[in-house]
Amino acid sequence: MYLIPDYVFDSIYEITPLFFRAHGLRGMLIDLDGTMASSRAPLPPEKVRPWLDELQSAGIRVLVLSNNKESRVKRFCAPLGVPFLHRAIKPLGRGFRRGARALGLPMHEIAVVGDQIYTDTFGGNRVGAVTCFVRSINRNDFWIGLRHQLEKPFIALGRRKGGGR
Repeated sequence: MYLIPDYVFDSIYEITPLFFRAHGLRGMLIDLDGTMASSRAPLPPEKVRPWLDELQSAGIRVLVLSNNKESRVKRFCAPLGVPFLHRAIKPLGRGFRRGARALGLPMHEIAVVGDQIYTDTFGGNRVGAVTCFVRSINRNDFWIGLRHQLEKPFIALGRRKGGGR
């Protein structure tokens, strides 16, 4: 089922170069808001840079794939020097395919990392990527909490599928 993530993590920082190597992955399409930072944070948190550096030093290609507008995504990604695609229209496949082309990798070698089952996981699964769900940084937001209640059964199935991370 497309709504079940392949792997479930509490945060992006649990996703390491070892994880990528163990699963034959060479690239990552990562969501921004709720995944890398709060939707209210205009700039990346300090610990994002060393995490990205570790992945990139291990040869992992990274691209931020966001449904947000260009000004938001550009301002966030510029200090990190990470490429991005804005207005990706996730869960539609077009944005994911554009991201894969930008990384120069086939979809089966890409991890799609995000905090939403109905956009990131659903879209990533539909295009044949490995999907990694992470708990939303914005989980104290009322609407995010409500959405999370609807996502819980799929997250639980993903935990069992991916070995209970």
